[in-house]
Amino acid sequence: MAPDRATYSCLSDRNAQMVITALSQWALLENQLDRLFERAVQAVTEVLKVSYSSIWRVLSDRQSLRRVATIPAAANEPTEVTVANVPLVQSLFSVESQLLAANVPLGHDLQNFPLPLPANSQSGLLLGVVGRDQLLGLLEIHHEQPRSFSEDDVYFLQAVTNVLAGAIERRRSEALIDTQSRVLGSIAQGANLQFVFNQLCELLEQELPGAYCSILVLDPEQKCLRAGAAPSLPSEFARGVDGLMIGECAGSCGTAAYRGEPVFATDIATNPLWSSFRDFALSHGIRACWSSPFLAANGEVLGTFALSHRFPCQPTAYHREVINTAASLASIAMEAHRRAEALQAANLSLEQKVEERTAKLQDTLQRLRQAQAQLIQAEKMSSLGQMVAGIAHEINNPTAFIAGNLYHMEAYFHDLVSIIQAYQAEYPNLSPAMRDRLAELDFDFLIADLPQVLGSLQSGCQRITNIVLGLRNFSRLDESSMKAVDLHEGLDNTLMILNHRLIDQGDRPAIQVTKDYGPLPPVTCHANQLNQVFMNLLSNAIDALADRWAHEGAGFVPQLHIATRLSQPDRVQISIQDNGLGIPEALRSKIFEPFYTTKPIGQGTGLGLAISYQIVQEQHQGSLGCHSTAQEGTTFTVEIPI
Repeated sequence: MAPDRATYSCLSDRNAQMVITALSQWALLENQLDRLFERAVQAVTEVLKVSYSSIWRVLSDRQSLRRVATIPAAANEPTEVTVANVPLVQSLFSVESQLLAANVPLGHDLQNFPLPLPANSQSGLLLGVVGRDQLLGLLEIHHEQPRSFSEDDVYFLQAVTNVLAGAIERRRSEALIDTQSRVLGSIAQGANLQFVFNQLCELLEQELPGAYCSILVLDPEQKCLRAGAAPSLPSEFARGVDGLMIGECAGSCGTAAYRGEPVFATDIATNPLWSSFRDFALSHGIRACWSSPFLAANGEVLGTFALSHRFPCQPTAYHREVINTAASLASIAMEAHRRAEALQAANLSLEQKVEERTAKLQDTLQRLRQAQAQLIQAEKMSSLGQMVAGIAHEINNPTAFIAGNLYHMEAYFHDLVSIIQAYQAEYPNLSPAMRDRLAELDFDFLIADLPQVLGSLQSGCQRITNIVLGLRNFSRLDESSMKAVDLHEGLDNTLMILNHRLIDQGDRPAIQVTKDYGPLPPVTCHANQLNQVFMNLLSNAIDALADRWAHEGAGFVPQLHIATRLSQPDRVQISIQDNGLGIPEALRSKIFEPFYTTKPIGQGTGLGLAISYQIVQEQHQGSLGCHSTAQEGTTFTVEIPI
C-alpha cells in the first residue's frame, strides 16, 4: 500500500519527505529486501532521532515473526518470536482484518507492548507493515527517554511501512518470475538435475522465510520416492523420507504422488495421512506439509514438490501460486533431464554402433589388405616358381652338356699330352723352328695349367647345378601340401640366393654370417612358405645392416646371426639377429601391418613382414615376434610346432 498525497502532505518536515522519496526510489531499484530493510531502520532512526528501530517480518507459516533489521544491533535480543508463546503477538494476528482496513499504531503502551522491549526503553511505537490482504511485518521504534510521538511521526512511520509493504509484495511477484527465469536458464544451459532442483528450492526459500522446500522424485519401478533436493530440511528427516513408498496414508508427499493431486496437511499432529510417520515428523519439528505432484506431459507422476513448516498453518493464495509454479518448473526440469538422458543414451548407442562398424570395417579392410597382399605375393611366387622352373630347365641342359664334354675333353687332353711327350722322347732333337714354336707357346705352362682350367670349369658347372637346385628347393612348386622338411636346408638355400648381397659390395664390407644350428627334427610345414618368411626376414636384416653402414661407415662391422633350437619338445624356434640401427618403439606396433614400410618409395612394398606374420601365425599356428634396441639391432623370432 503506497502512501497517498494526503499522507505526504502531513509530513511538515521537508527532510522527512525527502527521505520517503529516496526510500521509495531505492525500493524500486533494490532487489535485495534485506538491504532495503537496513536503509529503512537507518532512515527512521535518523529522522525521528530515536534510540532504537527494528523491522520484523511475518514468516511463511504466519505463526512467527523474524527480526530482519535493527539499529543498533542487539546481540542478546531474540530474533524470532512465536505467536503461540506471546499472547500479545497473537493478538496482533487476531485483529489482522482491522489492520488491513486502517494502518494505525498497534502499540505505544510499554506495559502491554506486543513485542519484547529492548533494554532502557522509556517510550515506543509499533506499526504494522500491511499488504493488500495480510499483515506482512512490523515496524517498531523505541527511545531511551520518555517521549510522545506526534502525528507527523506517525505519518512518517506509516509512509515507511507503506513503502516496505509495496516492496515486499512487488518482490513476491518479481521473485516468481525471477525464479522461473533463472531455473529455466539453468535447464537450457544443460545443468544437471540435482543443481536445478537445489536452485529452485533455495530461490523459493529466500522468498518464503521460515519454509522448507523439498523435492522428491518418483521411482516408477519401486513405487517409492527418492531424494531430489532439500537444502534446508533437517538432514535426518530428509534421509528418512528417501525411499518413501507411495500410497494412501503415506504422508503428504507419498499420498500426493499416489493420488496424483495436491495434499495439504495443515497440522501433522492430527492429520490421518501422517499416522504412520507422525512421531518421526514431529521429532524433527515438522508440523505442516503441503505437497503437490509434478507431472509429465502425458500425465505421468514424476515426483512431488513440498513446502513444510515448523508450526500448523494454512496455505495462502500466494503459497498455492508458489507450489504450482514450483511443480511446473520441476516437471520441465525432469522432462528435460529425461530427454537429455535419452539423447545421451542414443548418442552412446550411436557411438557404440559407429565404433563397432568402424572396427568391422577396419577388420574387413585389414583382411582385404592381407588377402590382397597374399594374392600379390602368391602371384609373385607363382611367377618366380615358374620362372625358376623354366630357367632351371634351360640352364640344366647346356650345363649337363658342358659338364659331360668336359669329362671327354680332359681325357682327350691327357691323350694328346701323352702323344706329344712320347714324340719328344722319340725325337729329342727338334728342329730350331719347332723349338721356337714350343717356346712361343710355353708348352710346359700349357701342360701344367690346362688341367686346372678344366677343374675350374667343372667346379663352375657344379656351382650352377647347386644354385639351380637351391632355387628349385626354395620355390618348391611341387609341394603345395605340408611335408616334413629340414629347415636348415631352407635357411641355407635362402642364404645362397642372397649371397650376392652378403659379399663385399665395394662401398660396404662383407656381412659376417654366423650360424648356430641346433639339432632339429624334420618339421611338418609348407616349405615354400617358410622359405619365403626366411627370405623376407634375411632381406630386411641385410637392409638394416646397409642402413647402419651408411650412417656410421668405417668401424662398423655388419653381422648376421642365425640360430635354431627346440624351444619346447614339440616346437622349434628360429632367430634371425642383426646389429643394425634397430626399429624405433613407436613403429614397432605397425611393422606387421600390410603395406606399412619405412623404406623409400620403390624400395619396399610393405608386404614382406605382413605376409610372413600371416604365414607363421595363421598357416602354421606359430608366432612371429620382434625385439629391437636402438643402435644395437633387431631380432626376429619364428616359433612353430613340429
